[in-house]
Amino acid sequence: MIKKILNYFDIPLLFLLIITNELLIRYFCGLELFVFQSFLYDIFFFLFLVAILILLNKMWRKIAEVIIITIISVYSFAQSFHYIFFKTFFSFRKLTVGGELANVIGEIFDKFNPLFFLFIIPIIIMCLYKTSDYEFKFKTKIISIISLCLLGVLGLNGIKLYLSNDYASDKSWQKDYYLLSWMQNKTRYLDRFGIGQYIYKDICLTFKPVQELTEEEKVQVDEFVDNYNDVETNEMTGFFEGKNLIVILCESFDESAILSDLTPTLYKLQNEGYYFNNYYAPIYEVATGDSEFISQTGMVPSIDYGTTSYTFHLNHYPNALANLFKDEGYKVNSFHSYISNFYNREAIHESFGFETFYDMDKLNLKRFEGYKETINWIKDEELFRAMLEKTDYSEPFYNFVITASGHMPYRSSRKELEENLEVINANPKYQNLNNEVKNYYAAQMLLDQGLEVLIEGLEAKGELDDTVIVLFGDHYPYGLSNEEAIKYLLKDEESVEVYKVPLIIYNSELEGRIDNTICSTFDLYPTIANLFNLDTSAYYKAGYDIFADNIDRFVLFEDGSLLSEYIYYDSGSNTITGLNGVDDDTALMFYNEIAPKAQDLLKYSQDILLSDYYRDEE
Repeated sequence: MIKKILNYFDIPLLFLLIITNELLIRYFCGLELFVFQSFLYDIFFFLFLVAILILLNKMWRKIAEVIIITIISVYSFAQSFHYIFFKTFFSFRKLTVGGELANVIGEIFDKFNPLFFLFIIPIIIMCLYKTSDYEFKFKTKIISIISLCLLGVLGLNGIKLYLSNDYASDKSWQKDYYLLSWMQNKTRYLDRFGIGQYIYKDICLTFKPVQELTEEEKVQVDEFVDNYNDVETNEMTGFFEGKNLIVILCESFDESAILSDLTPTLYKLQNEGYYFNNYYAPIYEVATGDSEFISQTGMVPSIDYGTTSYTFHLNHYPNALANLFKDEGYKVNSFHSYISNFYNREAIHESFGFETFYDMDKLNLKRFEGYKETINWIKDEELFRAMLEKTDYSEPFYNFVITASGHMPYRSSRKELEENLEVINANPKYQNLNNEVKNYYAAQMLLDQGLEVLIEGLEAKGELDDTVIVLFGDHYPYGLSNEEAIKYLLKDEESVEVYKVPLIIYNSELEGRIDNTICSTFDLYPTIANLFNLDTSAYYKAGYDIFADNIDRFVLFEDGSLLSEYIYYDSGSNTITGLNGVDDDTALMFYNEIAPKAQDLLKYSQDILLSDYYRDEE
């Protein structure tokens, strides 16, 4: 009797194991365990698999079902693991940076949870079932009837979903219809539509060819570019015109690392320059690589077409800072203490207009011998010393520098941290700190020591007064594995405040001041352009000059979340929170003003990349 029953358990078991994987994802990622709409889409995904299985014979069906559950289980584990580490789900498009992820896999596994082994159970169950004597026979007619009924329910639900969403309204991007069409917010997408629909949509987007825009779409982009965010001049327009510029992307740089005793140079720059204490670095597909792209072009990076530096490295960027400075007679070069093909940097920096991308080989930088860590970071002071040697001082110059010392892992086994750790451990003030916090401070001390080399080198060459230094954090210090360290450095990892990082503009002509303007990486490009009086009127900018007045400012995140002085819109939970004493009704009013602008910005930014919009202007 049991054997007879089990002969009909094949397909229900497959469905049960698929649902088990989704429940595990939801549990590990803190999502609601049961969403009816998601359940319906899982049924649709399951029926698709059944349709394939019906076509197979007994042997291949057994193999196929084991393979299906294995793939889904491994995929579900990988998504859960990625979410815990990066606070978002990955897409197949991120495979373009597989090499980069492989380099930090050891650090990622610091957050491994033994409960992840639960993902193995569905595989084991399916393998045991398939190696038993039970033989399932499809009841084609019954399955067909059931399938049609379920598809009908799903179809009715889809119609209801479509009709219930006012796609033309200003709030359309809060709606599921908008989310379903774009997959902008990966977390919310999986939460609302389930793992099956997520996989299907992700595959479609991954292999979707980059298409030319229609004439109508080109006209719409033209109108968007012509009418977007041109601002008037202000007291800071051209303030640094003709001076040298060094822009420094500081890896995993957080305000907590600015300490008078451990990082005195950073402390000096913060207090003697302009310090922006409400500066946010929203994370897009690849945190550092996209922060580079945003800071150099003022554009929104790719969302639906893979990593920008790979998919769009051949685009034309006459708007990039390097090209603009080059037009003004500047020497323009970029510097990094790692390999040139990491994030495809050399290729995209060439498109930005940099004359040379100096990587570790061109700078003749060497790693520690016998270093056992996954990644061997070269000290920032060596990077800055090499940059000073390569710079041509006969003409004005713009140097873009990407540091690496601050990158995870924050382990005592990193040889380059040893001397700094001795200093930290010798100071009673820091002796009781968590070891991972100490290692993080030690890593940021390397940045500080590099900046000291830079300041002294510029002063020795008589260039310090004539050089502007802009340094900013590319993202918060993710990669922390210890809960005590996370609470100490990040306070609340789930809060939007975790994306707040330092921005400092320093020159000897400036008097120290703190600027409370809410701003982000998107605002860096137009701010630099304004300070140096660069003409960007022909180009769209996703941000605004920080010194401009009367601007409805907001920080735009990849998932469509928005932060302004008065509201925070969390697209994951689809909630609007009033800030600085703003009540719910007023918060909704502010949101309705900002949301259409942000929605257009996301849409047309992607069209600009797809069409290589500026190719005819070079």
